[in-house]
Amino acid sequence: MKTPKFTNVAVFIIFFGIALIEALQKQNWLEATLFLALGVLSLWADIKKG
Repeated sequence: MKTPKFTNVAVFIIFFGIALIEALQKQNWLEATLFLALGVLSLWADIKKG
């Protein structure tokens, strides 16, 4: 079964985006950096695999 084209981007925005916004609001820069790095790595891996 083939997944829709923008599913990975939607997951990236929903999970990593919300976590990143929450970390930025708490001014927890280490956590924000971690979520941003994990999100970008995950999105990059999905795009490369595709």
